[in-house]
Amino acid sequence: MSLEQRRIRLRDEWKRLQTLEQASSILSIKPGSGDPPERFTLIFHGKGLLSTNASQTEVKLIETHRVELRLPYAYPDVPPDVRWLTPIFHPNVSFSGFIRLHDVGVLWEDPVSLDAICERLWDVARLAYMNLDNATNYQAKGWFETQKQWEVPVDRRVLRSGPVTPQQNIVSYRRQQDGRIELSTDPQREDVFYIGEDTPTPPPTPRRRPDDDEDIFYIGDE
Repeated sequence: MSLEQRRIRLRDEWKRLQTLEQASSILSIKPGSGDPPERFTLIFHGKGLLSTNASQTEVKLIETHRVELRLPYAYPDVPPDVRWLTPIFHPNVSFSGFIRLHDVGVLWEDPVSLDAICERLWDVARLAYMNLDNATNYQAKGWFETQKQWEVPVDRRVLRSGPVTPQQNIVSYRRQQDGRIELSTDPQREDVFYIGEDTPTPPPTPRRRPDDDEDIFYIGDE
């Protein structure tokens, strides 16, 4: 990919992130320097869990998550770097806060957009997504395997809470043999589409009683 192609991709991704931020009451984004920016601080205003002691046996709710999203020089040929800046108790987030996208079910063979990455990071933050079989925090893994204190996800809101467009709440995914999924918000993809439980239900189409036409029968509730 040429430098100009990369710049065009970065501009498109920044527009996607701005659109997502406008559609969400949960996410705010602070871009780094540069035009277009190559580093972002994602702030999720929602619930998650935090360990309060060194042995990670005491857990409490937190209300804000700060995540750094950095685009390496080789991006988009390589995935973005992701690091949790605020403490989080999650089996797929390391003690240092680094998170590998394939550990949370996102494959990068066909690069996915940054707004789709944000959707998955919010699912990680609120514990809607956990992969205990691929844990990097083994204390969190052991705790979640036995705990009965918290019902997950601890925050049931979806990331996009503003006015929706036809594709906003539709995420295309392809499930791999090992159970991981490849995410995409590209409406042209021909994979399976997942529509979540919070996907808005379209209003019913108004029905008209036909005029006096002997060749048409009307069947309705009335």
